[in-house]
Amino acid sequence: VKKRKYNEDFLQYGFTSIITAGIEKPQCVICCEVLSAESMKPNKLKRHFDSKHPSFAGKDINYFRSKADGLKKSRFDTGGQYHKHNIAAVEASYLVAHRITRAMKPHTIAEDLLLPAAKDIVRVMIGNEYVQKLNAISLSNDTVRRRIEDMSADILDQVIQEIKSAPLPIFSIQLDESTDVANCAQLLVYARYI
Repeated sequence: VKKRKYNEDFLQYGFTSIITAGIEKPQCVICCEVLSAESMKPNKLKRHFDSKHPSFAGKDINYFRSKADGLKKSRFDTGGQYHKHNIAAVEASYLVAHRITRAMKPHTIAEDLLLPAAKDIVRVMIGNEYVQKLNAISLSNDTVRRRIEDMSADILDQVIQEIKSAPLPIFSIQLDESTDVANCAQLLVYARYI
């Protein structure tokens, strides 16, 4: 299967590219419709343009370029400004969850105390316009719980990866066997990372 790549010439038909699920697809700058990756051909893009947007046929390429720039700034994929703000909000959410975990406080403290306090501090020190950016940070009880679970799973993955990639065995194993009241053997294994 031949992968087609976006060409700047496609802009004359009103198309820019968008990456969804790692696949580059054409997106119309007029109606924002995303076509399939197989449609990344001049004849298919021209057919869409001629059939759905005939009134834009005489427009200059600079018009489509400005529409494409506006679309890229507002879209949700990795090329848009929204994505950059969203990444920062998610990172801030993880940092708050990490601090809550280290302090061994309830998860609800983020939504009930930390976020309102942070908004008050920002409002007084910097100004109201920056308070809106704090609203993008998700700090609900469930979100903090998920963030903590993600971080603990990541720590476990890092430790396992470190053990697997170690040149020498750097862990010890201890075994213990005993029987319970029903005379069934119970085997206990401790694996300790050194």
